[in-house]
Amino acid sequence: MTANATSGGALAHRLEPAASGPGETRAGYPLHPLVIIALLLWLVNDHLLKEVYPGWWTGKLSDIAGLAVFPLIPYAAADLWRERRGLPPPAATTLLAWIAVTGLAMVAIKTFGPAAGAYRWGLGAVQWPLRVLRSWSLVGLRPVHLTQDPTDLLALPALLVPWCVARAPSRPQRTRFGA
Repeated sequence: MTANATSGGALAHRLEPAASGPGETRAGYPLHPLVIIALLLWLVNDHLLKEVYPGWWTGKLSDIAGLAVFPLIPYAAADLWRERRGLPPPAATTLLAWIAVTGLAMVAIKTFGPAAGAYRWGLGAVQWPLRVLRSWSLVGLRPVHLTQDPTDLLALPALLVPWCVARAPSRPQRTRFGA
């Protein structure tokens, strides 16, 4: 806890210590070992295992990893934005909302054709610039491959990971980047 003098001479107490330099943040939960493992699993599975061992399990691994990581991305962005403005961390309800939106999107994509189509074309549009850079030519926009499998909803309990990681009382309050 630090004390800062205000214009009235009184001391204002802050629960969060002030950042001591660039690259320091209280949003250290994206670097939690579970999150790092999920990201690595997601990358290895999508870029290697699905090609070498295509099947039911590789599809589920991607879903589990994605659900474990995705809600933390906008939550961490909001946390960093608020920290830069001297505001407290986002409320737990903000994280809960991102978890709910992620889960509802997963249900819609896996069970409702138009939602699956929007996802395929939307992700294709996001990946398009990378495809252009990789091919060194102007390639056409195309949708990504998606297997619309309702059994992928078995991965929904993975949404507990972001809640446990970000809200754990023992999580580090500060992570130093670029030290």
